[in-house]
Amino acid sequence: MFDETEEALLSRTKSSSLFVAIALGASIGLLLPALIVGGLLIGLREPQAAEAALQRDLEAKLDVLVSSLPELLWNLDTVAAREVVAAVMKSPDVVRVTVRDASQGAPFIEMSFPERQKGLSVKGEREIFRGVARIGHLRIEVDDHLSTAALTRQRWLYGATVGGQLLASLALILALLNSRLMRPLRELGRFANDLAQGRFSAQLPAGRKDEIGLLGGHLEHMRDALQQQFDAERALIERLRGMAETVPGVVYQLRLGSDGRFSFAYISEAVKDYFNLSGAKLELSAEPWFEQIAAADRALVRDSLLVSARALTPWQQEFRAHQDDGSERWIYGNAIAQLEPGGSVLWHGFLTDISHQRRDALELVRYRLHLEELVEARTAELADATKAAQAASLAKSAFLANMSHEIRTPMNAIIGLTYLVQSDSTEPAQQQRLQKVADAAEHLLAIINNVLDFSKIEAGKMQLGHSDFNVAQVLDNVASMLAQRANDKGLQVQVEVDKPLTTQILTGDAQRITEILLNFAGNAVKFTDKGGVKLAATIEADLGSALQLRFEVQDSGIGISQEAQARLFQDFEQADSSTTRRYGGTGLGLAICRRLAALMHGEVGVQSSPGLGSRFWFTLKIDKSSMASLAPPAQASRGVAARELLQQFKGTRVLLAEDNAVNQEVAVAMLGSAGLIVDVAGDGQEALRMASEYDYALILMDVQMPLMDGLAATRAIRGSAHGKHTPILAMTANAFAEERQRCLDAGMNDHVAKPVVAEQLFATLHMWLSRNAKHRTL
Repeated sequence: MFDETEEALLSRTKSSSLFVAIALGASIGLLLPALIVGGLLIGLREPQAAEAALQRDLEAKLDVLVSSLPELLWNLDTVAAREVVAAVMKSPDVVRVTVRDASQGAPFIEMSFPERQKGLSVKGEREIFRGVARIGHLRIEVDDHLSTAALTRQRWLYGATVGGQLLASLALILALLNSRLMRPLRELGRFANDLAQGRFSAQLPAGRKDEIGLLGGHLEHMRDALQQQFDAERALIERLRGMAETVPGVVYQLRLGSDGRFSFAYISEAVKDYFNLSGAKLELSAEPWFEQIAAADRALVRDSLLVSARALTPWQQEFRAHQDDGSERWIYGNAIAQLEPGGSVLWHGFLTDISHQRRDALELVRYRLHLEELVEARTAELADATKAAQAASLAKSAFLANMSHEIRTPMNAIIGLTYLVQSDSTEPAQQQRLQKVADAAEHLLAIINNVLDFSKIEAGKMQLGHSDFNVAQVLDNVASMLAQRANDKGLQVQVEVDKPLTTQILTGDAQRITEILLNFAGNAVKFTDKGGVKLAATIEADLGSALQLRFEVQDSGIGISQEAQARLFQDFEQADSSTTRRYGGTGLGLAICRRLAALMHGEVGVQSSPGLGSRFWFTLKIDKSSMASLAPPAQASRGVAARELLQQFKGTRVLLAEDNAVNQEVAVAMLGSAGLIVDVAGDGQEALRMASEYDYALILMDVQMPLMDGLAATRAIRGSAHGKHTPILAMTANAFAEERQRCLDAGMNDHVAKPVVAEQLFATLHMWLSRNAKHRTL
């Protein structure tokens, strides 16, 4: 460390160097540009002016001789002519004058002073006329050394004058700079150095009101703040030291030096009770501490510390320590490793006496040995019970799958044929009765779906899908599926989606999200007689790789009381019994929505007042997909019936693979009502043959068919030239997720559950026909 004299000398040297740099910079910055500019002005302009003056003087001499010589030359008066020329030769810069007679070859008069030739020659010539007759020729040669000498004297005079003035100004500026800036800066430097050395009693000269005075004031404030911080840190260290001495166990800092030696940077006084060692002794070397460790554990402790040092991982180790009475004490060591500058490693940690825990553990081992005997006996019993439970679970799953298929197959015929008869009938009374049949069938289907979903959730067999989808398209599909029912009641269906969601691709279970939205929106249409229904999706938070989304379904319907809202999402609960009698329902729909949202790490809720409508909402956290964003969807399609949208593909040929004659009739009639041309295959082999002969825009594939089922037929079609990119939609009465996943694994694009709901089928067909048409145009 420097003493005060050396620090002052260093500060002065640095300041002097700065002063010299400023002086040198100012000298160069002021003097050199002035000299260069002045020199350029004199060097460029004055030579031109001197040359022009010399030329004018030469022209004047020519004018004098041309006007004086004609008569003398005509009369051949050489005496008078020589006197005239001699007058011109008196100019010290004239080197030679030559006058020639036009009728003679020799000069009439020629006078010269060769000794005047010291620089560059400038020549001038004129013709001598008497009247209009040329009688002679005149030539004068002058030297420029006199004008050059005058120019040189002018340059030196300018340099001396300007340089002297600038040097005087610079000396004055530097004197002011030294007194007003450099000396105060040296004082600030010494003050800052005192603060760096911890001398907080240092003072600055007072009295300055300029910027340096303000800077000095800031430094004094910094001194006061540093003093307070230093005092606070010292008090904190003392408190921490006191805490370290009072906590149970030993608080320590163990260092492994770059030389491979261990030492304690700090260790609390409790080390005396644990190892009968002093902290001062361990600061030099940790070997006495290692010697107190039992010989069987000593190498283990040292090796575990070295492993922690190499990987900078936490150190945790149990070991034994010798006591003065010959007994052993179990110690638990726990520390965090930290790499220090220079390559050493420092551990911060605790040493705790765990002797009581070890004794308790030995006692527990004895109990464990006894319990293991009991567990082995119970394990055999549980194994038998587990096998029975698994068999029951498989039987239940098989029963549910079979019930789903057996109930949905006739329901498909009921709903489909009712829809077709409704489409063909024009009699109002018959239409009204058919609508009641359709409503009853859809109500029964909803009950079946809810019971099956609730059973799967209760059994823990509900599996979520993970596929790419777009939120805007999901809401559009839901709006399309509700459009016909809403139009029948004179309701408007609106969709509002945050702009980023119109193009963002997400990964999740779009089918379950659609199921929740359809449940909320279906109830909204059911309980609303006028006004409309609005579906909305917003981004609550962007989490980087995922989005926190909020979906809302708002209606202008009958509303719900606060008392009814409290039990609305409970299992088997509805708002009130009168609602059940008027609108129907099992009380499972909203409960299933709550459970589905929980499976997707979300929650549901409602805001409503009687007579003022309701707003049902749910939130989800959904991962972003690695796929590129979609183009923004067309806004005009929202809320339009799916069958109307499907009219743009009128005349498009699709293939239906279905072995049931009634289902064939229903599907062909539905698709035909939407303007599609349908070819029918009675089994999987026939579907494969027809798909290889014609490039269909889309294939509807039943799963359970004779000769070749839908899964095998799909795999074969995907291997053909025409079928690689053709959308294939599964049609099955098995609505379980396992069945849907089997269809997707076989190469199908989507899943349409039986019984087929017309608007849902049309919406799905429109989506995949649109994608296929876009793919074919690329």
